[in-house]
Amino acid sequence: MGIVYRWTLLLWVVFFMVLVSCTTRGPPITVPVPVIPEPPKEIPPPAAIPEPPPALVSIDEAVKKVKANSPEIIKSVAADSVEHITVLGELNGYRVVYDLRNAVSLDERRFLVAFSVEDPLRNERREDSFFWTPEADNAGILLSMDDNYHDDWKAYFDLFDRYGAKITFFVQGELCPFCREARDRGHDIGYHTRNHLNLTKVSPEVFRSETLSGLDDFRSAGIPLHAFAYPYGLSEPWMIETLSTAFGLQRGYGVRFHIYRKEKINGYIASTALDNILFKEDSQFEQDLFFMLFTTKFLGKDHIASFTTHDISDTAQWGIKPARLEYLFKIMQEFNLKFYRFSDLTEEALARADYEP
Repeated sequence: MGIVYRWTLLLWVVFFMVLVSCTTRGPPITVPVPVIPEPPKEIPPPAAIPEPPPALVSIDEAVKKVKANSPEIIKSVAADSVEHITVLGELNGYRVVYDLRNAVSLDERRFLVAFSVEDPLRNERREDSFFWTPEADNAGILLSMDDNYHDDWKAYFDLFDRYGAKITFFVQGELCPFCREARDRGHDIGYHTRNHLNLTKVSPEVFRSETLSGLDDFRSAGIPLHAFAYPYGLSEPWMIETLSTAFGLQRGYGVRFHIYRKEKINGYIASTALDNILFKEDSQFEQDLFFMLFTTKFLGKDHIASFTTHDISDTAQWGIKPARLEYLFKIMQEFNLKFYRFSDLTEEALARADYEP
């Protein structure tokens, strides 16, 4: 009985202590409620979504644009020798190849030109043709003659005048009366060294003497000598850099076909030789020259082809026959191509200081 009493008393004591601890416990912990900021008064518009790129036209639509000779087509020329001139076009990823070599002359002002359009991604190809008519633009040629054939050149001044031809004569040696006569007739004078040496085979001292030492005599006489032509067409990069401050344009030459966009001429250009030694037959000369001038006009806008010869003579190897020269002038007239002098391009070339020869 006593044991039961004691255990009962112990349980009441424990119960009392638990009750007291529960009633004296501190207040419950509260978690702060986050403050939500008020929305701004003006909600900025979402960023502009870029427009999707223009959808590619179908190959049939590309053919239609080529047949219309659309200005969207970016034309270019790939050329090694005259026999391998290829005129290309690019339009929305399509490759256009023009068959100018086999263009058909329908009359004096219209040609039928075949072409192909290729889709390199889908391996599609179409062929067609269109009528092309030469239009007035700034396409033309640079025609130059080298060395000192003064009397022969003068004998053809009237022929030049008849066709409105403007020539750049690259003379060598010292100032002579021909220089003033040519400028008085509207032509241009360039420099071709003092003694016509191969500049790649001489010392730096001889190089400077051949190219720079005689300039003051010309320029003090009012002959500005805007351009310089390398003997034999041979040069090295350091030479072009050295002469860039003395001449607005420098010229080499060879047998390849050279054509330039006017605004892309940057200090140095090359010319295609028209000398008799390269064309054994008149028919070959006329065929190749017509094709080169036809290509120049077809590219149009401000494309300029550069040509060079020397003497004007039926017998000179390094010269052009008078009949061939007049044929050039007639085709120039037929296509309404312009004659450019080197001085006509010098100012623009000098304004582009970042030229790469």
